Amino acid sequence: MQLGSSFLVPADPITVFENFLEPATMKACIPGCEELVRVDETHYQGRLVNTVAHVKFNAAFAAEILELDPPRQVRALLKGEDMRLGSSLQLNATLAVEPDGDASLVTYTIEMALWGKLGRLGESIFRRRTAEVEQQFVAAFSAACAGQPVAAESVTPSPAQVSAATPELTGTGVPAAVGAGAGVVTDPRPGSGPAAAPPAPAGEPATADGPVGYVQPAPVDRPQRPAPHQRPGVWQRLVATVRRLFAGGRH
Repeated sequence: MQLGSSFLVPADPITVFENFLEPATMKACIPGCEELVRVDETHYQGRLVNTVAHVKFNAAFAAEILELDPPRQVRALLKGEDMRLGSSLQLNATLAVEPDGDASLVTYTIEMALWGKLGRLGESIFRRRTAEVEQQFVAAFSAACAGQPVAAESVTPSPAQVSAATPELTGTGVPAAVGAGAGVVTDPRPGSGPAAAPPAPAGEPATADGPVGYVQPAPVDRPQRPAPHQRPGVWQRLVATVRRLFAGGRH
């Protein structure tokens, strides 16, 4: 699949080209770019987290500069893989910069190859998503080249952040955050699971059984069934019946 477009940046070509090669600037401007470091003069590594048609991918990638002609043109090869999705991508991108009055005209072409689940989404979906990403990138990159702060876009949480924000379930089926912060008490009724104790008011300490001063509910009184050895058996009932019959015959 081939993609391409052009856009104006309100800065001279040298400024534009220098920012294209600066990892910190590109990380701040590329939507979903969570990591980007320069390994050496021609190699970069990073991580891209984004969503295409409700499919979220988290791809580690490596990029290599194949041709460099500052401040006019750069060609790079990027390879990335999302192990969870079983998907990989490869981008062969060429970017050209030329003066346009007081601004610079940036033109790019991309040869994109996709495998796995991402590759099954379809070309039209990726073209629409690429247009959206380009609009966000141009706005952020133009601000960066003009020396302005880059507007913060909505941040996609990383897997580590998502894992930290998701309550871990304990063996009792109660979130660990609830068990540690509010305490857990056991419902005295047979067959019932654990119930969360009421949380402590803000600023007040809590114990393992709930807020300080909290009294666990007393067990519910239920009629007690006699133990098996206390229940009258068949033989005892028969003896009692015979005794009543004989007692009645003596009158």
